[in-house]
Amino acid sequence: MLARYATSAITNARQRPSTPTRPAQLHQRAERGQRRRHQILVAAGAGGPSDVLVLDFDGVICDSEHEVSTSALVACAQYWPELFASLGEEERHRVRQGLRATRPRLIKGWEALVMARLVLEDDSNVQRILHDWEPLLERTLAAWGEGDGAALAAAFESHRAGQLASAPDSWLSLNPLYPGVADALQACPYPFYIASSKATSRLVPLLRASLGMQVEEGSPRIFASLIPPNERKIQALREVAQRPVAQGGATLHFVDDRFETMQAIAEQAPDLLGSWKLWLADWGYNTEEERAAAVALPGVRLLSRSQFCELLKWGVVMEVDDGCEPTPEEVEAAARQP
Repeated sequence: MLARYATSAITNARQRPSTPTRPAQLHQRAERGQRRRHQILVAAGAGGPSDVLVLDFDGVICDSEHEVSTSALVACAQYWPELFASLGEEERHRVRQGLRATRPRLIKGWEALVMARLVLEDDSNVQRILHDWEPLLERTLAAWGEGDGAALAAAFESHRAGQLASAPDSWLSLNPLYPGVADALQACPYPFYIASSKATSRLVPLLRASLGMQVEEGSPRIFASLIPPNERKIQALREVAQRPVAQGGATLHFVDDRFETMQAIAEQAPDLLGSWKLWLADWGYNTEEERAAAVALPGVRLLSRSQFCELLKWGVVMEVDDGCEPTPEEVEAAARQP
């Protein structure tokens, strides 16, 4: 009976004639209609949220490469002034391009300083970083007499902390959200959690300023400082799956741009494949080779940014874009997809 009411209510809402109004009002009305439709569909189901999402931040919600690369170059000029202090604009651009290309391998932010110096020395190091980063990092630190990189990490974090404290607006502007993602998150009617390797002290200000999320550093909605990312994100997924919000038949989604994390789940935590839908964000920090390899992993599917926004709003990816909102039948059919 409730399911028939849901379909009827949505159909009637579509048939009501619209009245001329301002664009802002149209947008607000559309958002309210979407939220109401979700509430009806969820109410027609099991009584709890139909979907729960765990989302990576960098490379999924936020294009933080701008901030990491900018901070790395400033820190490099302070740490190696003889190499970076008088860098010309052309050389700076070349290094920035190399940092953008090698971003898929970055785990800890300070590693960008090592990447920047390697790219400055030789462009061919871009491919070496992409294909052999962890052993290359260890060998490079040893060759430069940098030990475990602690001094580099301190230089990098000192600059970032100073920038966030003295010029927060400037720092925040270097962390743009991907187009369409903020609106989709604000329209999302489902519980979602953030799971990120980013430090809590930087993640929380970004969530507040960019998304308007009223969260504190100890919020249960945030899993931050997840390093090593593979093991810690697997742990986060297990924890979310045990929370009451995920019980009662809710569909669980995990969206990340890091191929190694998806590979780790498939190979080291195969029990999660039965309870989680795994989505690799193809607009994030991964390579073409990784995207091709991801489709061969059990339980992993590629996700475009437009599909991500669709997932946030509807809980499903419809696989087609006909310019129309999905019907209840389409939502139900997509929800049954493996």
